[in-house]
Amino acid sequence: MSDVTVWLQELEAVRAETLRVCAQVDDTAFRTQVHPDFSPIGWHLGHIGVTESYWILQRCKGEPSLSPFYDWFFTPTENPKANRVNLPQRAHILAYLDQVRERVVSFLATCDLALPHPLLQQGKVINMLVQHEEQHNETMTVILRLLAARREGTVYGVPPAQPQASYSFGQEDMVVVPGGPLLMGSDDDTSTLDNERPRHRTTTGAFLIDRFPVTNGQFLQFLLAGGYRNPSWWTPAGWQWRERFGVEHPLYWRRAQNGEWWEIGLTQVHPLALDHPVSHVSWYEADAYARFAGKRLPTEAEWEKAATWDPARQRKLSYPWGEDQPDARHCNYNGTMHGTTPVGRYAAYPSPYGCVDMLGNVWEWTATWFHPYPGFVAYPYEGYSTPYFDGQHRVLKGGSWATRGHVLRPTFRNWYHPGVREICAGFRCAKDV
Repeated sequence: MSDVTVWLQELEAVRAETLRVCAQVDDTAFRTQVHPDFSPIGWHLGHIGVTESYWILQRCKGEPSLSPFYDWFFTPTENPKANRVNLPQRAHILAYLDQVRERVVSFLATCDLALPHPLLQQGKVINMLVQHEEQHNETMTVILRLLAARREGTVYGVPPAQPQASYSFGQEDMVVVPGGPLLMGSDDDTSTLDNERPRHRTTTGAFLIDRFPVTNGQFLQFLLAGGYRNPSWWTPAGWQWRERFGVEHPLYWRRAQNGEWWEIGLTQVHPLALDHPVSHVSWYEADAYARFAGKRLPTEAEWEKAATWDPARQRKLSYPWGEDQPDARHCNYNGTMHGTTPVGRYAAYPSPYGCVDMLGNVWEWTATWFHPYPGFVAYPYEGYSTPYFDGQHRVLKGGSWATRGHVLRPTFRNWYHPGVREICAGFRCAKDV
């Protein structure tokens, strides 16, 4: 199978998923800006097409833009979010994507791979575009959840079986990670993104880290103990955020008149599943819970060490369970479960230190500010990572149930402001030995 055939198959697979997500909304929801920080689903669709056109047709092939207006409207640095509701018709956007893809297929089928454009070497730009579209797929899924919350989930689900689990704050569900070296990041300049590189050696002290992400049941204890009303658990910035927005519980939790807690899902409201990871919490909420539990959030280095470092062989694994690429055996990802799963479901595939669910289910907040690794070089353009090395974004690791496969790796670095909780984010705690 030729490289071009593989590239086209990957581009087609992710496009099919994009169109599947978009098909779930009517034309009104397609252009609705349901939250000030998130553009309409239709804008993400057009942006995907413009990005593909720019990198392959304009940069690699050298042809002029197919639509200067689309280039302007669907470029985030040019068009403010408040204006993005003024979308072209859905049919026109879809026709534009088809036109771009037709030209891309024709170009790739005829280009000389013996002397490829530097961006096409080893499929670098193809990998970037596939991951770019996958990330927007996940963002569109986040928007679907926000739209569902606006409807308040009028369909009520069947109560889940009550889990038989302990929700104490002790060390019995933590694992010990000895101090010492680890290799952090990646040297793969084909499949990874610039902020993951270069791979570098660093060290950590000894620490404890939770075997599982913090569950709804554990976080409910924080809420019932008055955690949202007690400033002693919060940083000053976190308490200011909580007071400003009147936050009283995770984003999609709702309390029924009988006192029971329910959660708004993509398609229905269901009783809170206590053994699922808590989700859609901000960094501020995660940090406050960790203080309440007598713990803290792990650093990015601690998280990556617990996920990937094999102490017996003193080497870094590609995935927590080894070198096999993720599939349905290993973790909850790719949107197939339509939500989170119990934290122990994938306990047969732990990291070398015994941590479970370190890929998929929920993104996990870390204590680390997003910053460049030593020797960082922006690629393929300055604006992907560099503007966010501003000391205002915290790193998240591990992916979520909605993360697609090409993005799901332990070295991937997500970043958001600490007050954002619309994304599929949870956390696990750490503690000094």
